[in-house]
Amino acid sequence: MNSGDPPLFTILLLIHRPPDMLRLALESVLAQKRQSFEIFIVCDGAPGETASEAERLARNDERIHVRAFPKGERHGEQYRAQIIETESRGRYICHIDDDDLWMPDFLDGMARLLDLVDFGNLLQVAVKPDGGLRLIGFDLGSPEVRNRMVNERWNFFGPSVCGYRRTAYDGLERGWSPAPEDVPTDLFMWRKFLRRDEVTAATRHQIGALCPRAPRRQHMTMEERAAENTALLERIRDPESRDELIQTVWRNAARDLFKLRFPD
Repeated sequence: MNSGDPPLFTILLLIHRPPDMLRLALESVLAQKRQSFEIFIVCDGAPGETASEAERLARNDERIHVRAFPKGERHGEQYRAQIIETESRGRYICHIDDDDLWMPDFLDGMARLLDLVDFGNLLQVAVKPDGGLRLIGFDLGSPEVRNRMVNERWNFFGPSVCGYRRTAYDGLERGWSPAPEDVPTDLFMWRKFLRRDEVTAATRHQIGALCPRAPRRQHMTMEERAAENTALLERIRDPESRDELIQTVWRNAARDLFKLRFPD
């Protein structure tokens, strides 16, 4: 891609805490098979050392842009909107949390999905503190699933496995905006797409990201969390280890399904 050509993807990485895991999430982006992207590291009231580390990382790649802001309402929704609406050039838009890791074919799978629909997700894998791997798998193409997400406080995917067409975003009455206190930020945004009948939506049943969720790691230091993500990144970098991890995820999912269908 020539520097003047628009990228296929705009990626937003929002961060509000110390930079311990930032490099790892970014490396999982830079290792993508599809390399046509721009990435904005959005510091939502993050400490000064986070912005400094982001700037250091950006010096190595002209596709990386750093935007530092004071802490915004909720989870920096207004900053996401500002960047998408005034700076982004990608045809497709994705997000990644600083404590998550993309599989190397994430953007490839997302491109295949968004070639077909306006909005959708790949599958995320919840990484338990003990190392267990749990697939979070439903089908956004199901009317029942879509209806449940619109009408209930229920969601099965986070920002790190979501993507949408820029044209679909531009067609919304309002894009990213602070969510009510009783509604998760991501679900509030997903509903804006899903409430519009003309917006097509689907799930691509491909493992997209490893997500070691913060609420289950409150007992861990940032250094311990960074060490955990370093080990996970090494596993998905190596083809054999990555294949073994993927097989483990699907095997666990099959066992969970068996237990559901045939309870003791």
